[in-house]
Amino acid sequence: MYGCIDDWLKACKQVSEPCKNGGYTQKDCSCACPLGTSGDKCENLVMSYRDALIKQLAPYTSVISTSGSVVVSPGYPDNAPSTETQYTQVFRAKKCQRAVVKFDDFQLEPRDARRKSCDVSVLEIRSDVSVPEGKIFCGEEIEKGTAFKSDKSELIFHYVNIDYTKYGMKNTRRGYKATFTTEAIPDCR
Repeated sequence: MYGCIDDWLKACKQVSEPCKNGGYTQKDCSCACPLGTSGDKCENLVMSYRDALIKQLAPYTSVISTSGSVVVSPGYPDNAPSTETQYTQVFRAKKCQRAVVKFDDFQLEPRDARRKSCDVSVLEIRSDVSVPEGKIFCGEEIEKGTAFKSDKSELIFHYVNIDYTKYGMKNTRRGYKATFTTEAIPDCR
């Protein structure tokens, strides 16, 4: 917009932009590389910018697509994080398969007795990606052996807990452990 990069290219004796994958030349002649790239000239595309941004802002967010994968919440089984934590886990099955997640253990802060709501830590489970809200769980509301199945090929977990440290507290709950598998959707083509 201000022509700085053109000036820097001239000062660095470059006829064209040497930086790749959306990178640009800086005043010191090095490349400013976007998230998801590496190398002196941003030449290595490690992951998409979107995926790199998600990884930076929500490091526990993931897509799980390998049947038989064991998934755990951060810190499991010792303690879930005491700092504010938020992430999404997407369980993705192949076409004509549904995602199935079976819980082996589940322990978050219990519901607030007065308001009957999950105020401190919560796991929201959506069996259909098109619905605006899923089912909300906290405490020990998911028993061992309970399985959740997607309506189509994706099942979504969204986890949130408060920053316990703001209140001089520590999260002493285990979190959760579950196993992801898939099963055929009848009459799917």
